[in-house]
Amino acid sequence: MKKNRITRKNLLDMYLYLDMNNNSFYRNSPSEPMKKRFEKIKDKYDKIFAGRQFREYEWNEYYGLFKLSNGRIGIDPKRMFKKHLISDELFNSMSKRKTTYFHPRYKDYYDYRVNQFVFEIDEIKNSFLKTHKPIIDKSVEDIKQMQPFSPGDYDNFQMGISGPGAAQTWANWMNIKNACEINFKKFELYNSLYAQFFHSMASRIEAISVTVYSSINPKMKKWSRDKLYDYKNKKGISSRKLPSFKYHNNLYSIWNFIKHNNLSTYEKLKRDYPSVLIEKEYTTGDLAIHYLKLDEKLILDLLNGVRKYFIEWCEANCNENYAEAQWNYESYFTKIVYDEIEMIRNPLGLEWWDELD
Repeated sequence: MKKNRITRKNLLDMYLYLDMNNNSFYRNSPSEPMKKRFEKIKDKYDKIFAGRQFREYEWNEYYGLFKLSNGRIGIDPKRMFKKHLISDELFNSMSKRKTTYFHPRYKDYYDYRVNQFVFEIDEIKNSFLKTHKPIIDKSVEDIKQMQPFSPGDYDNFQMGISGPGAAQTWANWMNIKNACEINFKKFELYNSLYAQFFHSMASRIEAISVTVYSSINPKMKKWSRDKLYDYKNKKGISSRKLPSFKYHNNLYSIWNFIKHNNLSTYEKLKRDYPSVLIEKEYTTGDLAIHYLKLDEKLILDLLNGVRKYFIEWCEANCNENYAEAQWNYESYFTKIVYDEIEMIRNPLGLEWWDELD
């Protein structure tokens, strides 16, 4: 315990020395006790750090984070593991190297194309569940039932032309007619809103596909999804044969039917994904939404499947493993080191506005 207290005290002294020299008190001015402590330790740390540049990375070496001459970051896994900043599993993965330091593959999270794809899919999914679906459900629910008819509402019965049996039959018929009209309005609104979301969803998926693919081929001028499917990778793996290809293909088949409302797109969808269609004969020009089983399950199944497809696609075509892409980048390690330093410097997690009063 005493050793730990001394270590922590020395670490705090080092940070105080750094802050005072680097004028990094962005929250407030240093207190009088801090200034007095700085005067006591200044000579000691001047000697220790003589000739060194005051750069943030130099103080991260204590935790195993090193700034290299090429501007990149090098990691000492043993030191970082000893400070309890990485797990056993991560330490073992990082130890499989032939270099002095572990060199993260990329600088940032979104340098991985697979992370760009997955982030966009997850954003679409969250948007659907938290925003669009509640709005759709509420809008459909708000369509009110009409006031039911009774035999006394029948004009011929009121004038004595028709009897009670005829009036009851008329009332029953009018109530059935109104119920059908309300159900059709709900069906029309429900399918229309789902179709609008589907169009937005597919557009966003195509947009991120164009963004990612153009980063691979900056000279690309014309886009089609066949570029994804037919991309030639060094592994000789066809993107059309990936396990989750059907989800991406089905997404486009439904989208094309919604956009074009013609027989060819209907027949392709019937061939590739018949379970999504209502069983009735299609007439060219009819609105596609009247023939589709659009619902929450379909949206989530497609999003989850397309997410898997992009993970498989990036592994085959970009040599990116999704699990590794969650940690093998420089800012992952800088964040955990900065968080550790911040916990010591600012254990209550206070921001500058907390000191305004």
